[in-house]
Amino acid sequence: MKKTNGRSSSNGRSSSNGHATSKSSSSSNGRSNGSASSRTSSKKSSSSSSREGLEKVMKNSLKDIYYAEKQLVRALNKMSKAAESEELKNAFLNHRQETEEQVTQLEEAFEILGMRAAGKKCPAMDGLVEEGAEAIEEFEKGPARDAALIVSAQKVEHYEIAAYGSLRAFAETLGYADCAKIFDRILEQESNADEILNQAAQTINQMAAEEDMAEMEA
Repeated sequence: MKKTNGRSSSNGRSSSNGHATSKSSSSSNGRSNGSASSRTSSKKSSSSSSREGLEKVMKNSLKDIYYAEKQLVRALNKMSKAAESEELKNAFLNHRQETEEQVTQLEEAFEILGMRAAGKKCPAMDGLVEEGAEAIEEFEKGPARDAALIVSAQKVEHYEIAAYGSLRAFAETLGYADCAKIFDRILEQESNADEILNQAAQTINQMAAEEDMAEMEA
């Protein structure tokens, strides 16, 4: 009877240990699942925060270039009047018209993003516009002034090319396909404007150099 009771007691202890093991395993799984859930939630929160940050960068950049383009409309008109070369005058006037259309396209992007179209002061563009104004003041009308105006205008184009390239990348990453198309269209126009200025510079730079030589010989 004692042996039987001993076995029974042993079986009881085994059952008790098995129950304890089961509870320990269950507790361990609970902690593991809770930890995994916490990590998943943390990743989602981090991803959401990153998206909000990138959206803010894109929206600030959009406001910045909107301000810049509106400043450029006025500047291109002044640069056209200050240029002597008919080729350069036309290049500035044509790009002025393009820039006005770009302002309208940017307003479409604002609408897509559910934003009010409003510019944010852009010190970089203000500086570039001022540089063009200084070229007009510093040089008399002629090839040298035209060359200086091209330098100023191409600095503007390169700034805009960088801005629109970044805006397109932001829009693509965030899934704003319609905005990406707008930025890509404008980017192509800016690249074309830069190439037109390159072509004009080939003739104008040569004329400016010849004028300098003639003055030295006089």
